[in-house]
Amino acid sequence: MRAVQVAKTGGPEVLDCVEVPKPGIKDGQVLVRIHAIGVGKPDVLVRTGVYRWMPPLPAIPGIEATGHVAALGSGVQGLRVGEPVFVYPWKTRGCYAEYVTVQAGDVTSLPATIDLDDAATFSNFLVARAILHEVPRGPTLRTLYVNGAAGGVGSAIVQIASLEGIEVIAGASSAAKCDFARTVGARHTIDYSRENVAEQVLALTDGRGVDLVCDQIVGPNFTDSIRMLANWGTVVSFNAMGGMPAQETFTAMRANLAKSPGIRCFTLHSYDDDPDSIRRLVKETVSLFASSGIRPAIFERIPLAAARRAHELLDSRVILGKVILKP
Repeated sequence: MRAVQVAKTGGPEVLDCVEVPKPGIKDGQVLVRIHAIGVGKPDVLVRTGVYRWMPPLPAIPGIEATGHVAALGSGVQGLRVGEPVFVYPWKTRGCYAEYVTVQAGDVTSLPATIDLDDAATFSNFLVARAILHEVPRGPTLRTLYVNGAAGGVGSAIVQIASLEGIEVIAGASSAAKCDFARTVGARHTIDYSRENVAEQVLALTDGRGVDLVCDQIVGPNFTDSIRMLANWGTVVSFNAMGGMPAQETFTAMRANLAKSPGIRCFTLHSYDDDPDSIRRLVKETVSLFASSGIRPAIFERIPLAAARRAHELLDSRVILGKVILKP
């Protein structure tokens, strides 16, 4: 079968489409013929060799895919050959391929009403649901600011939050990306390439600030996020694409002491020893898609053999929503 493999780390050019044996199947495992593969930042971190949970090389990236059950190992219950499924082997990876073998617990049945291309974006919505409902434990969430709102996770946060009646202020790096964020549900947008985010957030909230800041950039101005929190507000950092803060963070927290600000760094790897919670998040996301009519923004569908192009798009930061690969 065809698969995309990383034998050495580097730029998109290290992604090689190769022929590898079709995976076998053991007791408790499921073989899935892949229909669509979600491409995301964890794949880039593996490709560049900086991922904290780096697999041994050579490795086949990919932590999310959809497809159809091709075979069942002994002892697998509740699945049948041919049914559509979402596959989320977030520990073992291997989804950049025509087939993948995973543990039965990493497979979730999908109703016929859910498009398999749409479901290949589910990991973004898992992160979004966790950020909105599990990570912060503060006041009732009424308002939030999310940066990188035109990307996969950012747009997922906007969609879920707006669906739940949360007022969303979306930050993006261009006018076009701000326009896109409005189309997926943002009430207000801030072009952070030319506007002062903290000042704009405080102006849009009449000085109150937001209950939650969803931050995947961090960067030198990270401590501005503390200033734009409402009382008891929380910053959730789930990436650090802009590097580390220029100002010492605890000093900035003490400077805003009356707000009782909270900062939490988050990764889905927090659930590595809690697979039941991951499965619950997946099932909640399936139910959300089935019941609400929510649709992810798919920027482009790219053939598996052209995976390098998908990573070039990620590196160039031009994506609005999500890129998926098609075997």
